[in-house]
Amino acid sequence: MTSIIDRKWQLFPIVTLIVTMALGLNYFKITLEKWVEASMTGYAQSLLSDITYEIEEDNPDFLTISIDDYIGHLTQASADQRITVIDPNGIVVGDSSLSARALSGLDNHGNRPEFNEAWENGTGKAIRYSQTQQVDLLYVAKKLYVSGNEYVIRLSLPLHLLGKMAQHLMAILVVLAVASVALLATSSYISNRQITARVQKEQGLQEERIAQRTYEIELLHRLANMLAACKSISEAQDVVADLIPRILGDINGSVAIMRSSRNILEVKLDWGQPWPAAHTYAPEECWSLRKGKFHLTHDDFHCISCAHMSAVGDDQTMCIPLTAHGNTIGMLHLYFGEPNVSVDQHTRQLAFTVAEHLGLALANLNMQEKLRFQAVSDPLTGLYNRRHFEEQLDMALLNAERDGEEMSLLMLDLDHFKRFNDNFGHDAGDYVLKTISNLLLEHASSNDIVCRLGGEELAIIVPNSNAEQALTYAKSICDKVRELHLEMKGLSLGRLGVSIGVAQAPTDTNDAEQLIKCADIALYDAKEQGRDRAIHYAKSLEQKKKAQLSSV
Repeated sequence: MTSIIDRKWQLFPIVTLIVTMALGLNYFKITLEKWVEASMTGYAQSLLSDITYEIEEDNPDFLTISIDDYIGHLTQASADQRITVIDPNGIVVGDSSLSARALSGLDNHGNRPEFNEAWENGTGKAIRYSQTQQVDLLYVAKKLYVSGNEYVIRLSLPLHLLGKMAQHLMAILVVLAVASVALLATSSYISNRQITARVQKEQGLQEERIAQRTYEIELLHRLANMLAACKSISEAQDVVADLIPRILGDINGSVAIMRSSRNILEVKLDWGQPWPAAHTYAPEECWSLRKGKFHLTHDDFHCISCAHMSAVGDDQTMCIPLTAHGNTIGMLHLYFGEPNVSVDQHTRQLAFTVAEHLGLALANLNMQEKLRFQAVSDPLTGLYNRRHFEEQLDMALLNAERDGEEMSLLMLDLDHFKRFNDNFGHDAGDYVLKTISNLLLEHASSNDIVCRLGGEELAIIVPNSNAEQALTYAKSICDKVRELHLEMKGLSLGRLGVSIGVAQAPTDTNDAEQLIKCADIALYDAKEQGRDRAIHYAKSLEQKKKAQLSSV
């Protein structure tokens, strides 16, 4: 239905032109006919004036001479220019084209309009079809006194000569009009085809752009949702490495996060090729941070590179601040791989939108990590608390059972810690706990989970370790603690010792509570055997059995 309406509107100019031309041609025809009539009338009246002038000069006596011979010899008389003399009664008394016998058979002309008009007004004119000559004739008449008698001299001219010329002219105009309409129709058709092709092409491009924008919006929406669901930086790395290249294309990028000290930014996320520029840098090394807005290395007004991008030389780079809740939490960096690459407005806008999502997501992730750490950590030592210890112990046991591996649990207790608090005060006790906690964190691997269960009681979950490895690890801790020389406010706190009980899963047990009890039993044995040592539950149990057998 729409296409039909469109075609009607496309034909509207042509139809309008045809109607306009038809009206114009009709008006021209009427005007031309009036012009032919006026021209012939003027010509005929001029001839008639010459005729009457000659007759007046000659003043012939039409009663005594042959009128036909007289008017037949006038220079104006010819086959196409017929002169007629009519008396007051309407009787034709002379005609340049008729014989005397023919005159006698003519009708009375008293009812002819040109005769009546000339008789009453002096001149007359009429146009009518002649049955005798079978053409349209123009009649002009004039009242004249000749030798004391009144007559009407009439001149008749055929209109077919000028009429044919007018018809030829009209035919030419009609042909020109038809040619113009045909040319217009052809040009309109060609133009319409071209316009339709261009419109279809533009519609196709527009649909592609809309599809691309829809795809980009969906990707941005998914990026925001996935980042909001991330629980760690490592998960965020997987998300940005997969989604951001789909949004920005083949552009190398990274995200640097501001440390809590706000004096160093460190690259935590990247995508594309390995990040070629600096991985850590000071805030003053980035023009974007100093300006508080994005910075493009090469634009229409400058070619200035950030100091932290010096490794890539003059290649095009772009830095965008990541802000959340009014604070700058990091930077988004883009590396285009070549100098003087033009970064169009659409790419910039996409990069700004990605920066907004990253800023909010990283701020929320940082807040979640802080809250999560506060929920699972001991505020004094920074170690994990008992709640997290219980959750991670269950998880470690499940993983060990699933993977068919071993895991170890170390229960630690500082020797004579109560007496230490009584002698040096609780501040010194807190200082000792922090120092021991830092030592354990430095000595632990990335997979070890160091916890404070309460007071001076500590625990370490050690995945993927057998009995021998766990015992060696525990003894090394005892050695490290023994080597400490603690001082507080210039006062020596003396040497410290730690007792450690080690239990093994699944060798000793595969139950969390039972594993803790086994490690506690080994810990008590270590204290009974003189403290400052590490004992494995299985070996302690074996020693007890041997002692019982020897006593028997």
